[in-house]
Amino acid sequence: MWFPGRATVSDKPKKELGVRRAMALPVVPVAPGWAAGPVHRVDDPLAWASGRGEPEVLALPALWWPPAHRLPTVARAVLLYGAPPTTRTRTGLPVVAGLDADLVRERERVEVNGSKGTLTIEGVEEVRVVTAFLERPDGLILLLQRSEKVGSFRGRWAGVSGYLEDPTPLDQVYRELKEEVGLDRGRLALAAAGAPVLARDARRVFVVHPFRFRVADPEIRLDWEHVRAEWVEPAEIRRRPTVPKLDRAWEAVAPDPAPKG
Repeated sequence: MWFPGRATVSDKPKKELGVRRAMALPVVPVAPGWAAGPVHRVDDPLAWASGRGEPEVLALPALWWPPAHRLPTVARAVLLYGAPPTTRTRTGLPVVAGLDADLVRERERVEVNGSKGTLTIEGVEEVRVVTAFLERPDGLILLLQRSEKVGSFRGRWAGVSGYLEDPTPLDQVYRELKEEVGLDRGRLALAAAGAPVLARDARRVFVVHPFRFRVADPEIRLDWEHVRAEWVEPAEIRRRPTVPKLDRAWEAVAPDPAPKG
């Protein structure tokens, strides 16, 4: 239940302590090595080079991997969207996978480390955040609408979220739950902690650490960061204007569907 009159108002928004500049984003290593260069987003499965005649880092769907033809001579590394059917291909180039197609832009300069499984995008900040979904016994989850007092994504719908300031994402998410909706650990049961979800917003990449908590008592208290709270079916996430990749964050922690029959 939401009590709009209980929101605590503050004129001091949180500092962006989760921001790290020029940090290496986690990706899946496919082939070892290191290389750097401008990105070319391949849009033709039969023509991978841009035609500019300069070294390039090729970005393409994992379904097109391994290549059916020799890689263009300008290729220095390969970025794959999603997971490739196989990694048993020797190209002599560093290859990483697990990317979403929206994470890199055409001609951005990147550094690819296929040995460590990292990707660095020049001029783009990494912002580490946590987000928590609260789940009632009836399966409804809590969505919060962000206020005009927050520093980003005003008016969008989100889970309980915040910048990563504490030593671990779990420590941080417990703090956010206490501050934003008035729930302490005794009223929460951790149901799932998902793998990080990467979300691009202009010159930032958010590394989102998602969690799902079960809560038997759905009574909450909002602070200044949100103006509305609603308990909704999970499918409602895709119907609303949300913070980036909120649907993906939910998928990372959602309960397995009940078997049919």
